[in-house]
Amino acid sequence: MLERLHIRDLALIERADLELAPGLNVLTGETGAGKSLIVQALDLIIGERADAGVVRDGAEGATVEAEFRLQNPVARDIAKLMSEWGMSFDGEQLIIRREVMTTGRSRATVNQSPITLASLKKLGEVLADLHGQHEHQSLLRADAGIETLDRLAGLEDRRQSYVEALEAMRSAAAHLAQIEQSLASINERRAQLEDAAREIDELNPQPGEDERLKEEVQRFAHRERLGEYIQRALEAVYEGEPNAAQILATAAHAVDQGAALDPALSETLRTLEEARIACTEAARSLANYAADLGADPAAIEALEARRDLLARLTRRHRRSLEELLDWREQILEELTLAEDGAAALATARADHDQAEAACIAAGRALSRQRQIRGREWSEKLSRELKPLGFPHASIAFDVKRQAGAEKPAFGAYGLDEIDISFTANPGEPARPLRRVGSGGEISRIMLALKCALQTHDAVDVLIFDEIDTGIGGAVAQAVGERLRELAVHRQVLCVTHLPMIAAKASRHLCVRKQATKGRTVAGIETLDDTTRVEELSRMLAGDRATETTRRQARELLHSGEGSRR
Repeated sequence: MLERLHIRDLALIERADLELAPGLNVLTGETGAGKSLIVQALDLIIGERADAGVVRDGAEGATVEAEFRLQNPVARDIAKLMSEWGMSFDGEQLIIRREVMTTGRSRATVNQSPITLASLKKLGEVLADLHGQHEHQSLLRADAGIETLDRLAGLEDRRQSYVEALEAMRSAAAHLAQIEQSLASINERRAQLEDAAREIDELNPQPGEDERLKEEVQRFAHRERLGEYIQRALEAVYEGEPNAAQILATAAHAVDQGAALDPALSETLRTLEEARIACTEAARSLANYAADLGADPAAIEALEARRDLLARLTRRHRRSLEELLDWREQILEELTLAEDGAAALATARADHDQAEAACIAAGRALSRQRQIRGREWSEKLSRELKPLGFPHASIAFDVKRQAGAEKPAFGAYGLDEIDISFTANPGEPARPLRRVGSGGEISRIMLALKCALQTHDAVDVLIFDEIDTGIGGAVAQAVGERLRELAVHRQVLCVTHLPMIAAKASRHLCVRKQATKGRTVAGIETLDDTTRVEELSRMLAGDRATETTRRQARELLHSGEGSRR
């Protein structure tokens, strides 16, 4: 619910703070006092565009701030949006602030975080319905017919089944398209892939082979100098006189004799033996290395030729050796897919056809229920309109779909397009709600729909403006009763000039205009029992309020069962 509304420097309002209550809140005041400014302030909160002309003369900008206290399911929907936008929300409190500058620029924040106008409008659609001017009506949006009928008829579960079937069909279609595209691409490149695979297989490169060949070629290129170094090392270690192996053997023999006298030398003896063995192994490795350096020119040419073949292969395919080996695995997978493509394609097509059939079945089942329940609810709502000033009116849900089409158009919420149409008099053609005349008429039609929805409605705050235009007597009484009935399940704010509606409120706010220091200022007052009687008396008799009108006002309050707040 909307708990508080703060307004500053908005047209005639210099500063105003509204504390709203659960149930029915009414806003009254003399003509021109500024009641429409409250609606204008709420427009800004729910994301409507701003005009610099709303700023009070002499002020730099206008500010409107609204504080909402939310519960599920609205809190859940708001939490989802806030999470998508990366904004903080404690699951209960939402504070929206909108500022309009004299330059025409405006900015908005939600819980102190900046928000775009488009995002604010999305929040506004979840938070509140403003029924007055046509462009605000949520039930006049393109998808309103589907949303309203499905809620009234309890078809949300059936619609969800269709949505799930639609998602499954789209997933199957995407899989089918992917296989078709892959096969088409493979078939176009098949000869090229097979040639590439054959080239790679014939050369049979090994991982890291290019680096090993590079090292071998470099070694043979420097074999003369390497041979000299190796020979020097061999002479020092094993072949020279004296050499390291002989010296280590002599040392080991001497220490061995000493160890016979002192066992403490045993560890040193082991170290010398290990060094002698290591020296011998090093000599053997050096000899083998020297032997390999004596390879014939044919071996060197073979290495060079192999290296050149690898280089040409990698250049031709613009891949390193490692990338070339990975690509060979991919080619194998693609060629395997091509071989099994017919079976894979047949399976994907069968899955898609099955998913499409399931989606059509779910859509047509939903459509049949919509047609049946749409007729039932059209009759109920038409009866509901009669006491609201439309004695001969009828309202209808027009469910249209592509009957008999092999493949109907799959909409996001079904195979149907649903319009809510209205006619005020017998014999007149029904027209879409958006073409219905005045704001008062459209608001009363919306009131009938909202009363029918009640606990099914997704919005907690309902705002009615102009709902009492051109009505009185029994119609006004019926409107008031339905507003009070609706307020049992939703918070309702109604701008009215009719006392029989105002008397049914749980909280009564009054807009008064006065001149202060040469400036006209509009203020807002929350009425108590006494001031409420005076306001209702004014609404009954204008400036000629008498004790009789006050008694009538008290009777209205008693019959309206308002909570006198």
